[in-house]
Amino acid sequence: MKTTSTLLILAWTLMYSPPQTLAAEATSKPGRQIKVATDKTCTQLSSEESTKLGLIRQMLTEGKPHAAIAHLDAARIKHEQAELLRANALRQTGRVPQAQAIYEQLANSCVAGQAYRGLGLIAMSTGRVQESLSYLQAASVALPTEHTIRNDYGYVLMQSGNHELALHEFLTALELVPDYRQAANNLVLLLYRQGDPTKAEAFAKQFGMVAEEMQQLKKMTQAGNETMP
Repeated sequence: MKTTSTLLILAWTLMYSPPQTLAAEATSKPGRQIKVATDKTCTQLSSEESTKLGLIRQMLTEGKPHAAIAHLDAARIKHEQAELLRANALRQTGRVPQAQAIYEQLANSCVAGQAYRGLGLIAMSTGRVQESLSYLQAASVALPTEHTIRNDYGYVLMQSGNHELALHEFLTALELVPDYRQAANNLVLLLYRQGDPTKAEAFAKQFGMVAEEMQQLKKMTQAGNETMP
């Protein structure tokens, strides 16, 4: 696949020919480590339950968290996966305290990794960067191949000033899922912030970003409003 091979070449170039300022600005440390149990297995859902939760998960992807909560209420499924979807929906509707309470209850369950991701996103949204780093680092340990967590962790690392580690996380997300546009946008923004527009634009071109997208990313970088996870 052309995109994948190109990405690997760009990843090698970025890792072994970094801009001079990259390592120098990587001064922030990740947050304290949180021990996460990774050997817990969720009980199996019935076929009907799995189908219902799949539809609710799709609602969240489509930006319909209120509808997702309504369907969760109707389904009455007692399962960690259902509770995780409820917490995600509550977070998306701005009901942060309720979402956080559920995530905390799930932190030692079979969905611990995603629960820590939720806690990390909440912490970031309220300006608690070091706490967010701790949660997202824990999420990454629990689910090392989950590309969305890698992107989220990279974003918070970038915001905290640890650009070198952020670069690794964005590249990992993109090697796991080569067409993951959010991580690509974040990587381009990171390269612009590091004062390396040549590599930023080369990567954007290989990823298929059009001129309008590039212009928007430049404006976001100049304004200091980086793309969110």
